[in-house]
Amino acid sequence: MNRRELEFRLQSLFEGDLDQESLVELQRELETHPEAREAYFDYAQLHNALQLRAEGIDLLRVVPMDQVNRRRQRKFITVAIVAAAAAVVIGAAVMGIIHSRAPRPTLKFVTAPGTDVLVSHYLSGGESPEGACLEPGSSLEIRRGTVEVDFASGVRGIVRGPAHLTLHHPGLLHLAEGTAWFEVPPGASGFQVSTPDLILTDLGTEFGVVSKADFLHEVHVFRGTVEVANRNGLQNKELLEAGQARVAEPAGQWRSIPVDPKPFLKKLPKVEVLPVESEVIVTEESSANRFKYMAEASPSDLLHGLIPKTSGWNFLNHAHPNEIADGIHGADFDKVPGDMVQGGWTTVGATATYHLGAGPDGLGHVLTSIRSIAAWNGAGFGNQTWAVEVKPVNGEFTQLCEVNYEPFVEESLNGGGATKVVLTGKSGTLAQGVEFIRFTAGRVPTSVDGAFVWREIDVFGVPATSPPKR
Repeated sequence: MNRRELEFRLQSLFEGDLDQESLVELQRELETHPEAREAYFDYAQLHNALQLRAEGIDLLRVVPMDQVNRRRQRKFITVAIVAAAAAVVIGAAVMGIIHSRAPRPTLKFVTAPGTDVLVSHYLSGGESPEGACLEPGSSLEIRRGTVEVDFASGVRGIVRGPAHLTLHHPGLLHLAEGTAWFEVPPGASGFQVSTPDLILTDLGTEFGVVSKADFLHEVHVFRGTVEVANRNGLQNKELLEAGQARVAEPAGQWRSIPVDPKPFLKKLPKVEVLPVESEVIVTEESSANRFKYMAEASPSDLLHGLIPKTSGWNFLNHAHPNEIADGIHGADFDKVPGDMVQGGWTTVGATATYHLGAGPDGLGHVLTSIRSIAAWNGAGFGNQTWAVEVKPVNGEFTQLCEVNYEPFVEESLNGGGATKVVLTGKSGTLAQGVEFIRFTAGRVPTSVDGAFVWREIDVFGVPATSPPKR
């Protein structure tokens, strides 16, 4: 296959109109000719860069095609001369050793115990990377657990599932979903992480990124400096220093939040992360009567009487997150003088963290179910979107479940209603050994400001009397 035909096939491949017979021939060419593989990687990087530019952000400094071709030509000539000289001087035996030396993968990864992953590559067959590694175009889905990623550039990261990441370029990782911490050495400055809402450019630092559907994406800088660009609306950019954190607002702006290292891991867990139940049963129910579940607010669950550590709530009309676990659903607006809402009025990203304690035996708690009630007379505030995380004794926070229940779509500004969501475990147990539990409010697309009114959260369970089962 000559050079012109190779480039024609590669262009057809990335445009999606290469027929099956030509694809087989191209794969054979890539398997047998190093210069063909180099051309493929150049095309892949250029293709990914152009995709990003089409989205309105050009941070990749795309190399003009004439320079790419000149570089390829120089490398091709150099490789040909060196190969000919080597064949004459050192013979076939040494050449065999050279050919057997595999280049270092662009990205290698290691999984923690109990982690479930799925790897996919752009090309199949002999050209696909082998083992626990990724090359440009490869994707990694973390269905459950934690993965450590190690780049050839020296960048190291810990990604917590559920997550989905794609290696666009040796220096650009797209995090469609997940919670990730990265440490970037000085020599790898310029490393980038993108999410559907932002692009982060490292300037030699340590940082964390949170990317979740229906939640505002977050950046936390622990050391050094990063540049963040919002991919929405105004597409504002900011330069963040150590100790600063931001969330990407839908309008394209940035909102300051306290820097928080707790969601991020810096090393792989040595044991399987709790909860042990990988499948959570979610039961959802709704009613046009906003007081339908009024009698179900529990005055005796594990959260009752606890004051949560909170951030990001709306306190207008005396709404308060302390009231979402008080065992009182609440009645009409201003039914109780001085307490018009009788519930928690969320904002996107609002959190409430409860310390259940380690229990009398120091083994935490066994959780059996969680019940959530949202209700209001309009504005779509009867829907609910949230995530719940648990932290076992001497462990780290890990996500238990994410809820997106939005039955009230039509006439959401006027129509009222109530929703109830119940979480249970497939085996009767949601999580074991739990000391802390954290709830994070998400975005309800059909409501005003993406918010909802949380009437009650109840968590049921008992103190653990034996160590968690692995």
